[in-house]
Amino acid sequence: MSLAKNNADVLKQVPEIIGENQVKIVILTNDNFFSFTVLKDFMELRKEDIRLVVFSSALIGRRGTVASVKWSLENTGVRHTIFKLMVYGIFKIIKTICKLLPFVQNECSSYLWVQRNGVNYISAANVNLPEVVEQIRQVNPDMILSVSMNQIVKRDILEIPFKRCINVHCAPLPRYGGMSPYVWALANNEYHSAATIHYMEEGLDVGDIIVQEPINIVNNDSAFALFYRCCLCASKLLVKVVNDIEVNCVTSYEQDLSQRTYFSWPTKECVRDLHKNGYRLARTSDFILAILKQKPRV
Repeated sequence: MSLAKNNADVLKQVPEIIGENQVKIVILTNDNFFSFTVLKDFMELRKEDIRLVVFSSALIGRRGTVASVKWSLENTGVRHTIFKLMVYGIFKIIKTICKLLPFVQNECSSYLWVQRNGVNYISAANVNLPEVVEQIRQVNPDMILSVSMNQIVKRDILEIPFKRCINVHCAPLPRYGGMSPYVWALANNEYHSAATIHYMEEGLDVGDIIVQEPINIVNNDSAFALFYRCCLCASKLLVKVVNDIEVNCVTSYEQDLSQRTYFSWPTKECVRDLHKNGYRLARTSDFILAILKQKPRV
């Protein structure tokens, strides 16, 4: 059965050669600058272990581009929609330049990385379709990593890997589960956020925590800069966590769900509060530092 007929395009496949002692990894992600920031070093180090990358082709709630923009304008407001479009647009342009000019180093796209490195990948508007689940099951992964996946991953996938599924979430779980925690943290005038890696269970961001490192919020911070700092930290944590899981020496602890808070997409009031607290969604300098691969403000 063709995945393309079920909103999941099989974009490319290459023959697999699986070593006896290699851990087999599947990555679930949404191709954007922030997810690539988390994944780049890991993918370079574990290139031979990555058996499949599943990209979410959905935007907001499996809507198309135009419907997503319309929904965002109506529900999150003009400023937040412009912020999301700027992030998407600027790095889309850079991705296109990298694609047209192969000698330009790729610093923004997991999609481009798998193309250049010959890694199996598919794109799915719904990662829980039986056809997509079967693609993952055929790989027989030891581990599944979720990074910036904008879809709920259901039990059929979660039960596949022997060493379980793990997720990267840029927030101090059990607080700030859900969407855009870096925006909500600034709107709520928090003193810190965090980079968290946890096991995945059914539900959003509720599994046992493997590691969590706090990220300070600074004066005149921005949502972009805060998220970028969280992703840079998560990148380092991810390499260590996967190594520990591979040799069965990882520890974890339960979330205190009595302390859990959950947030959906930022509201217009949320964005107003963020600005009222002296923060911004993004500054020009944030994009310049990111493009130049310089560390953001700390």
